[in-house]
Amino acid sequence: MFEEFIGKIADYTNNYSAWGIVKLAVDAVLSLFILFFIVRLFKAKTHNKWLYVIMVGIIIAVVAIYILQMSMLLTIVKFLAFWSLGVLLIIYSTEVRRFFENNFHNARISTPQVTEAEKKELINVLTRTASWLSKRKVGALITIEREDSLTSIIEKAIQINGVITEELLTTIFTVGTATHDGAVIIRNNKIMCAAAYLPSTDKYDLPKSLGSRHRAAIGLSERYDALTIVVSEETGNISITIDGSISQGISIEKLTDALERYISVK
Repeated sequence: MFEEFIGKIADYTNNYSAWGIVKLAVDAVLSLFILFFIVRLFKAKTHNKWLYVIMVGIIIAVVAIYILQMSMLLTIVKFLAFWSLGVLLIIYSTEVRRFFENNFHNARISTPQVTEAEKKELINVLTRTASWLSKRKVGALITIEREDSLTSIIEKAIQINGVITEELLTTIFTVGTATHDGAVIIRNNKIMCAAAYLPSTDKYDLPKSLGSRHRAAIGLSERYDALTIVVSEETGNISITIDGSISQGISIEKLTDALERYISVK
């Protein structure tokens, strides 16, 4: 069986000619890219580990069918693979767009962004503000830009470009103001904008208790590496989102730890 497989490789590469080896390498790289792409799509939709087990099982089965040359099964697999790719592209169209945005279109900003002293002051302001808003059940979205540039979102929001202070932040989220809805985006130690629209997540397995603010924060974290603080208007609970996941009902101490971890310094 192994000798037969080696023979097929030799035939495919025309007895290991230079062009044949290049063709094999390109074929292998493209195949790995497609597999990586499919895994990213599944990861965007669900964290169910059994799906990955099933995918690995399918890949092993297809390899076995190919090696054993089960012609009828091979024909069926090719047919299903062709149509399944089209179905996946339709079902996961949003994730396809996000995949290319995340890997090819996101601009990067220079990091680290603040000095140690600026970071300490920034964390103090954010934690005091979050505590103030939480106690009064004032809804808020505060996004801290990291390496991925949020310029495209900032440009569409209400421009502020002011030094971050507790007074300015609490005023922005005062109920009834034009800036109450939407997010504040912080770059370095400045508030760049308010009332920013964040892209909402399409995840279907989130708790129904999560409102539009939480879904927007998760959606942003799926596309960018930014960290977002969410204060619930209904409960006053504080949550943070990063890397497509959300930590709900965290304490001020845990918020401080997260900011210490994710805010870079010069």
